[in-house]
Amino acid sequence: IVLLGENGNGKTTLVKLMTGALQPTEGEIKRKAQARVAIVNQHHADQLDLTMSPLQFLMAKFPGDGSYDHEQSLRSHLHSCGVLAEMQLLPSSALAGGQRSRVALAAVSYTQPHVLVLDEPTNNLDLESVAALADCVERFEGGVILVSHDQYFVGRVAKEVWTVEKGGVRKADSFDAYRQAQLAQLAK
Repeated sequence: IVLLGENGNGKTTLVKLMTGALQPTEGEIKRKAQARVAIVNQHHADQLDLTMSPLQFLMAKFPGDGSYDHEQSLRSHLHSCGVLAEMQLLPSSALAGGQRSRVALAAVSYTQPHVLVLDEPTNNLDLESVAALADCVERFEGGVILVSHDQYFVGRVAKEVWTVEKGGVRKADSFDAYRQAQLAQLAK
């Protein structure tokens, strides 16, 4: 689900309400207590320790029982996120932006969240990195709530589009329909 609308209309506020980062001033929000929600924002790759390799980073974040099997599980997960074996032992400082994004998403997705919340995740990413992030989102098997102004990214991953404006949220027919309506507004 992609949330679209002009800046200042409340998309990030809505996301924060959904995730519990903000409490509503009126009304209520119901979340299933067992639901695992992971948040990825425009600074998601900044969480990496650039002196550590992707494998070291995941091992530090998820030490498990320290067994060979646990390490293989982490390696397999990194690989499923597009961090190939030859990248897993390089210091993260040697990785390109898209590769760092894949490592960050591997860290977020390792806990197997039911829902990924992506708030402007493509800001500060180059085109290759945006494509890599879209690949990861397309392979994710849970739900995704996305706030983004990146037309390429939204076009790749949007299954539903909702607009946030004038204090409300409304379903749009499609991303293309939303975009055409926005273009028509600009032409006036």
